[in-house]
Amino acid sequence: VDREKSLDNLEIHVEVSEEMFSDKLKELEKIEKRIKAEVESVLGIAVRIKLVEPRSIARSEGKAVRVIDRRKP
Repeated sequence: VDREKSLDNLEIHVEVSEEMFSDKLKELEKIEKRIKAEVESVLGIAVRIKLVEPRSIARSEGKAVRVIDRRKP
């Protein structure tokens, strides 16, 4: 979660599997658009989706940190 001017922005990082991660940019773009549409339909807010490489999201031991809030109070 970040804030630009007075608007909050939500960016979701989605780790794709090795099978999905390929050089086919159009396929990855389709996946990204589908995830964006599904998340927006459930949450009712606009989000940015970023597809990342397999195993690039840090795994945590113990309690997972799933939301990083970069907004300043």
